Amino acid sequence: MAKLDVTMQIRGIDAFLETLDNPLHRKIIENYRRHAIFEITGNKEQIFTPDMTVEHPVYYVNVNGMSLTLEGEEAILGLYSSLEEREATVMVVEDERFMVSDWGFASESYFNAFMPGTLVPPSWDADPDKLYILRQFFSMIWPYDESGRMIGEHVYEHVDKSQLIEVNPEDYITLAEAREKLLPLLRPLPELDLQAQT
Repeated sequence: MAKLDVTMQIRGIDAFLETLDNPLHRKIIENYRRHAIFEITGNKEQIFTPDMTVEHPVYYVNVNGMSLTLEGEEAILGLYSSLEEREATVMVVEDERFMVSDWGFASESYFNAFMPGTLVPPSWDADPDKLYILRQFFSMIWPYDESGRMIGEHVYEHVDKSQLIEVNPEDYITLAEAREKLLPLLRPLPELDLQAQT
């Protein structure tokens, strides 16, 4: 397997943004773009600034055979912290397809999560001394408020499409490499005239 490009998702989001004229829809997707960069690079606190996320977000996460409800910033940060501590935040998102509306967006895509064998879920029977991509097909619904702030995430895995792929060390994307390539792509959120939306 050839080395994946960690900027692939951002380029896909940018292409989608080129098709949007509605200011609220653009802000929602720009918000998601920043969220993706912060999540992949382990800058989780930046996701929960008042301009990006509501005061009490709720996540519904249905992956790896688990169904979790996480309510509030503290609970969600706990999930992100456990991933960051293990350097398991690096993902390359492929073939993302979007639908956006005033309530938020929906998408489906392949998430390629980079992880050592020690972090692969036990059901895969991975070698702890090898490096892997856990490739999963996700459908997601992310609600947003009227000012373009994220209310939460609803994430669902279609297990039948999941794969565990062994990768060579030279094709493995580290957290340091993800930060080097993604953080320069950050940009501010656009301003939204709420009076113009009414």
